[in-house]
Amino acid sequence: MSEIQVNTINEYTGANGVTIDSVLIKDGLVDGVDVSSTGLILLSSNSVSASSGITVDSIFSSTYTNYKIVASITGSHTTTQFFRIVLRTSGVDNTSSTYTSGVRTFRISSDNEYEQRDDATTYFNLTGWDGSATNNRESIDITLYSPAETARTQYSGTFATDEVAAQQMGYLGGTFENTTTFDGIKIYPSAGNFTGQINIYGLVE
Repeated sequence: MSEIQVNTINEYTGANGVTIDSVLIKDGLVDGVDVSSTGLILLSSNSVSASSGITVDSIFSSTYTNYKIVASITGSHTTTQFFRIVLRTSGVDNTSSTYTSGVRTFRISSDNEYEQRDDATTYFNLTGWDGSATNNRESIDITLYSPAETARTQYSGTFATDEVAAQQMGYLGGTFENTTTFDGIKIYPSAGNFTGQINIYGLVE
């Protein structure tokens, strides 16, 4: 096995970059693509333990138009528990009654489907669980559209839930029905608390 150890590889002629196995590397680009800023950029990583929710401010800006929220959590509650979102501006929750939410749920163990519709509420009401348990599991993937723009903020996504005795999956979406600019977000359970990981990413354009 041969090994070359160097600190810097310089271009040999004409500032044309360096080609390795037919791949051109030049000025921070790999085959013309800026690999330092593609796909998802992690903006906020939140590990929660027996938490009543998280608040992240100054995260939405003109740098990205759309954002991704990925969460995998375990709920603990004594009543029905929902995963909710409130949008924020300058450190203040926007609780105007202009949030709309819709959820379609498919139970895997039986031929049952459910709908949840929330119109003119003060939060986005996402998926959740019925009854009480300490180890219900939920994984959710949401795209949040244009929160920092003067436009209606929308979201869509998919989820999988485990109500211990009943596994479910589905899709969801909603709209904030004003052209409000947001820079922050609160993510919280409607009752009880949750434990797990909640990450927020910017979608590179």
